[in-house]
Amino acid sequence: MKFDKEKKGSRLNVKVIVTSLVAITLIGIVGISIGRGYSGSNSVSSLIMDTSTFLQENINKGFKFLKENFLDIIKFKENAEKVDDLKNENDKLKNEVVALKNQLSEMESLKDLKKSLNFVDEKYSANMISSSVVGKNDGNWYTTFVIGVGKDDGVKKDSVVVNGDGLVGIVYEVSKNYSKAISILDTKSSVSFKVPGKPEFKGIITQNVNIKDMEDYKEKGYLYGYMFDTSYEVLPGDVITTSGLGLYPEGIIIGEVDQVIEDKNQSIKYVIVKPSVNFKNIDDVAVIEPRKIDGE
Repeated sequence: MKFDKEKKGSRLNVKVIVTSLVAITLIGIVGISIGRGYSGSNSVSSLIMDTSTFLQENINKGFKFLKENFLDIIKFKENAEKVDDLKNENDKLKNEVVALKNQLSEMESLKDLKKSLNFVDEKYSANMISSSVVGKNDGNWYTTFVIGVGKDDGVKKDSVVVNGDGLVGIVYEVSKNYSKAISILDTKSSVSFKVPGKPEFKGIITQNVNIKDMEDYKEKGYLYGYMFDTSYEVLPGDVITTSGLGLYPEGIIIGEVDQVIEDKNQSIKYVIVKPSVNFKNIDDVAVIEPRKIDGE
């Protein structure tokens, strides 16, 4: 009952104010009209009637708007709370979407790591350890990096590091819970390779060579090396893999030959190789136990 009284009183006050404004407006219009020389009563009456009709129509529209939206205005606080609830629910859904995307990314990463099993002989991949990369060197390319597994996980020095695309590098330092590795882009790294289908065509990938435009290739993240014999036929587009000589097991994909440069003065045939691994982005890797070389 109290609310109804307050509501009626509010409507009465609004009507009083509006009526007063109408009266003042009409008086002002009449005064202006008279001041401008309107002498005919018909003209004044017509002006007043037109103005009154216009104002009445708009006043009625205003009251209609207030009547139709009065409850919404009263429920403004309630609506604001609903908006906050919806915003919180939206934030919650966004977080759930991010979590699902992370899970999907992890599943894709594991799927890629399984591909690495195809690169490695079964006797080496039996003790494969998966890990995430937790740190890297400065710069665009992964030349040195840190992985989140160490001695306690079974990692040893000279363990081979691969991912779903191919050869990444080798472990050179092992701590209790993490390990440091160098990629095949590092100047201290060297890898013996062969051309599948032509097993006698072997060479070595090493960043310590001196060839023309080497800086341009380095900026592209390319590998370079040379053939053991200049008579070995190797062409752009040939895929190369580890040869089995040295620390790396045989058959791990290294990359694709981009260019062959023959230096007849020095009797050497260089190869420029686009690596199969994206060395700008390495998230997850597989660590394979070191290969035992005869004589060790």
